[in-house]
Amino acid sequence: MRLLSFALCMLAATNLFAQEEKEWIAHEGKILNYRTLTWNDFEGKEDPAFAKMLAEENLQARAYVSPRIYYYADSGQREGNGRVTFKFRVKCAFQSRAFARESTKQEHSNYVLIHEQDHYDIALTFANELQTALSSRDYSEKNYDDEMNKLTEEIQKRYYHIQETYDAEVNPHGTDDKPKQYLWDLRIRKCMENNSEEFYASPENALAGERGMSVMVKRIPNEPPLQFVVRARPMYVEMPEAMMTKVIETKEWTLEPAIIAFYSQKYYVDEDGGLPKYNYRSFGYLFMPMGKDSYKRMLIDTFSNYGKPVKIENAFFANVDSDNVKELVVLSSSQQKDAQGTGTLYINRAYDNIARPYPGRMRRMDDVCAKIKGGFEGVKDGVASKAKYKSEKEIREVLAKLGYK
Repeated sequence: MRLLSFALCMLAATNLFAQEEKEWIAHEGKILNYRTLTWNDFEGKEDPAFAKMLAEENLQARAYVSPRIYYYADSGQREGNGRVTFKFRVKCAFQSRAFARESTKQEHSNYVLIHEQDHYDIALTFANELQTALSSRDYSEKNYDDEMNKLTEEIQKRYYHIQETYDAEVNPHGTDDKPKQYLWDLRIRKCMENNSEEFYASPENALAGERGMSVMVKRIPNEPPLQFVVRARPMYVEMPEAMMTKVIETKEWTLEPAIIAFYSQKYYVDEDGGLPKYNYRSFGYLFMPMGKDSYKRMLIDTFSNYGKPVKIENAFFANVDSDNVKELVVLSSSQQKDAQGTGTLYINRAYDNIARPYPGRMRRMDDVCAKIKGGFEGVKDGVASKAKYKSEKEIREVLAKLGYK
């Protein structure tokens, strides 16, 4: 089934001599570059014209997104040779007309939301490409509008082709081709990680490495850390608002900044033939600089509590062994309310510092973890329980007592 209603809108304001930037993004658009989609973003009502078109083909939309790409050019700078340079801003806006049926939102599967996220990610890739294409050249003083239009029309043509091909392959005749969806998930992740459209036609064997823990990713010059870790995230994880404040850019182990980011994931487990059960876990990743705008994405760890949501409380560097290099400490917690107890489980972990060649996954220091174990705070089996270490301050104090300064 075709789930998409999309448009690419180029909103250019390029008066060479006078320029105002007011409201260059349409009122209905909101910028979501810094997190992933949730069903709460799908606030619109079903488009009657789109529904009628689908009905004529005996189809019905479960959900659709409507990303739009806008660009804005400043008033320009004459270069003295009949050429003009501009500073451009390009944004991909998620439109409020995005629609999802309530029955779709309640499905025990992420399938449709992943499909819609992919459509939006395709738009983000082409928005970044448009930014690069517009900004990497100068223009004729007399014909700059025509030259900009030609560039945008060329990119728009490729953009529509990719979006239409994606839906045609994944939802042929209104059915879900899940193997093709998986292939496109791989392709779109690869394009996002490399900020390129060149992998949209790649076969699966050329993308096999994308399923591993360690992957090389590209950062756009001057890209904010948060936008980078959302764009270059692993497959099938989310960047909710709660994780946005946990992104850390650090030179603790490197001359150039490395980046630490945490993601969440909702997954479903079939139990005894009943409805699938919601389960949650969190992931930590370290992006290590490998050269100009190139990073190696490495798994720090998986944080879970038997399917209950896990919150990352804090991450910091501290000396937890006898060497002179600090290690990474991550604090997480999970709310619990079941037959075993009601309260909060605190999970504290330490990870050894690394050096080249960087591993695919960081080494958890289990002996140290035992010394800074958080524990459970609440009521367990009818008995009150208090967690031992719940904060960075408490962990640093115990490390100091152990002789680690």
